[in-house]
Amino acid sequence: MKILSAQFKGSMVTSNQFFFSDFPKYVFAGRSNVGKSSLINLIIGKKLARVSSHPGRTEFINYFLINHQWYLIDLPGYGYSTKKKREKKKQIN
Repeated sequence: MKILSAQFKGSMVTSNQFFFSDFPKYVFAGRSNVGKSSLINLIIGKKLARVSSHPGRTEFINYFLINHQWYLIDLPGYGYSTKKKREKKKQIN
């Protein structure tokens, strides 16, 4: 399939923010820092998904509309996050 258009449609934080559509959705899920966002950028041929060399940078559920027909969804990674460690330290102090 040739990708002619790719648009970032939004970031969702909570389940009540999800938007529903009849379009098919393909979700990328996995551990932090394995390249989910990089793979999305490779597939769509643009740098739309935020990529970092530090794990845990994708914090929200990100929707990308492809060819006005289907969605790629980038989920936050699991298993590692420096932000969580910092928040834990703040709660202890």
